[in-house]
Amino acid sequence: MQDRSASRDPSPSELRDIRDKHARIAALRDAHEREGRAEEPPRAELASLAARWPGALRELDDLPRDVLAARLAELDAALASGGPVAPWARAQIAFHALARGALSAKRWLAGRHEIDDGIRRAFEETFRGDEEALAWSDRLDEVARPPRGRVLSLVWSALAARLELDVATAKDLVLDGGLRSGRR
Repeated sequence: MQDRSASRDPSPSELRDIRDKHARIAALRDAHEREGRAEEPPRAELASLAARWPGALRELDDLPRDVLAARLAELDAALASGGPVAPWARAQIAFHALARGALSAKRWLAGRHEIDDGIRRAFEETFRGDEEALAWSDRLDEVARPPRGRVLSLVWSALAARLELDVATAKDLVLDGGLRSGRR
């Protein structure tokens, strides 16, 4: 699997994108609280959030408000100064890219379980220019038959390898910003 993001800083557009995710989560939470939790957020908004940032619905449900505010402040500071990017932000950017690519590959495979050179070439032709999906080209057989039937298991292991961490620490960094592991 080709890895272009592990050796470089996130681009300003990647930082703006991850900041947008956190801002949308905050806005959904604020709207939900203003309405007294009587109404759920619109399904279309939730679907859009999940499609753009796989795993974001978990953050919507679980991320403490103070952590959300701190993340937005960190991202704003990094964008304003061009300064250092927090490890959790780097990990999230990589996680979402890997997850989008793996999920695109899984949808494209449409139930195929046997991958040969012809299928791989067709995949590469279909996704020409889509770096996120193409990152999975060499691992299509694993995407077709993921461990325990879960594509996200592949994503977590790919992320851990990219970050040179164990899977548990990589998950911790993405899901809670490394607060438990001290890798904040």
